[in-house]
Amino acid sequence: MPSSSDFNYYKPTKPDTPNLVFIHGAGGDKTQWEKQRIFFQQYGWGVISLSLPSHGQSPHAVSLSLDNYVETVYEILINQNLENVVLIGHSMGGAIALQFTLKYPGSIIDKLILIGTGAKLKVAPTFFDAIETDFDRFLELLGRFAFHEKTIAQIKLENEKALRRNGGAIILQDFKICDSFDIRLDLHKITKQTLIIVGQDDQMTPVKYSTFLHENIKNSQLSIIPEAGHYVFQEKPLVVNTEIHKFLS
Repeated sequence: MPSSSDFNYYKPTKPDTPNLVFIHGAGGDKTQWEKQRIFFQQYGWGVISLSLPSHGQSPHAVSLSLDNYVETVYEILINQNLENVVLIGHSMGGAIALQFTLKYPGSIIDKLILIGTGAKLKVAPTFFDAIETDFDRFLELLGRFAFHEKTIAQIKLENEKALRRNGGAIILQDFKICDSFDIRLDLHKITKQTLIIVGQDDQMTPVKYSTFLHENIKNSQLSIIPEAGHYVFQEKPLVVNTEIHKFLS
């Protein structure tokens, strides 16, 4: 149940400030957002970082689906009685944020921030093969394709730790969720003010994915971050955090 989900809520210390809700991508967990949590807490904003079912320390779920993830986020927000909520999703987390907004258009969500995501998230067959046959090879492939060549090894290692904690079976299910995700025809229904962020050298969800979002979400802004890949929020945290702060301020 969401009430026992692995999430942290750092309540706002200043009035009329946003509550930022960070949703991780495939195979990840709440620990990937630490640089965002630290940054925005200093402004007195509310911050929720969560681990989806079967991720991190959240309870195991018998089956995983996009709807299951959306409902988990929804119930956490309702149980916390939040207002002025900004959903921030990376990759699959962006898909969750988009689907949430389509399912609950009149909800408590005020704004959206989509990082390294798209309206369609096809996964290369190579990744499916590697996950099922050689998990170490999969992690090596992901490290090669998901980060900019200048990204330091420590950032890649910290990200790999989260993926290893959750394991190949969970990542495989998440990738299947991504692979079947396609809301291209529904983007016009999204009216929330939206910030779209992408690494200029993202090979997993290329810039064209974010450009398509920007062209089809009427009330949106697009920020392309140089010398960054798929995990742009980890590779360039200060740049990304500043873009988010500027957007919300």
